[in-house]
Amino acid sequence: MNKWKFGQLIASALIVVLLAGCTLKAESKAFDEAMTVTDSVFKKAKPETNNELDGLAVYIPDNLEIAENTNNNLILEDGEQTYILFYNRFEPAISEINYQEAEEAKDNALLESFKEKDRFGYLKISEPEGRKYELQVGTGSVKVTTLTTKNQLEKDAQMMMKMARSVSY
Repeated sequence: MNKWKFGQLIASALIVVLLAGCTLKAESKAFDEAMTVTDSVFKKAKPETNNELDGLAVYIPDNLEIAENTNNNLILEDGEQTYILFYNRFEPAISEINYQEAEEAKDNALLESFKEKDRFGYLKISEPEGRKYELQVGTGSVKVTTLTTKNQLEKDAQMMMKMARSVSY
């Protein structure tokens, strides 16, 4: 009888481990998905803008609200999640300045760049603090940063690159 209960316990533990493994996305898969979608949005035609703010034209998704608009920064919120869109009117679309700054960081879990003939872009994912990753995407003179979960990396990366690509002055 004891062997039976022990066997049931082992079988139950294996089932729990297998189910957890099936529902939890592997970090490498989440990174690959974020990289693929970021590259795809980067290569597409420039998205249409839907907001004009002090000479800055930008696409802002419907789920985001403008919390603050200051010199070179646009603070956007979706509930508790904050997105910071930084822009520098004096840098060209081919600029690598934000990427070079990201390269110097010591906490990069992933840093990939994308290049087209007239523009440069990148994706940076920093080592997690707790359960959140710092996600940063940029193109030329624009970078967008947020803290997000592994399961939201792909969705956020896509939305953020679309915002970054849309910016015009």
